[in-house]
Amino acid sequence: MGLDVELFMFEQEGSSPRRRSVELAVVGDTRFRFVQAVERLRHSGSTPMLDRIDPYGTLELSSDEMPQFLSELDQMLAAAVDDRQHQVIEAVRSLAERCRDNQRLALRLVGD
Repeated sequence: MGLDVELFMFEQEGSSPRRRSVELAVVGDTRFRFVQAVERLRHSGSTPMLDRIDPYGTLELSSDEMPQFLSELDQMLAAAVDDRQHQVIEAVRSLAERCRDNQRLALRLVGD
């Protein structure tokens, strides 16, 4: 089970369930490295954002939530078990930084 991370922009503003979004970039977790890093830190008491992730569901995070998410990604980087896991976390971090800097962007974490 992987955990893909998508950076997207809302095309249609508002809170309607029919609002449309455009995917701008994605980090695919085909080798399960990101989900394993998430699972290692979840429920550690210091990662409330990671605790909200459902490896089988979808979680959308707004640009306002990125400072907390970036902080938790830094913890994941420190706990990475190898260079490949480090690379995928860095790729997700890059998307999160783009999201933080633009209010029209959001991240979607999509589990299997």
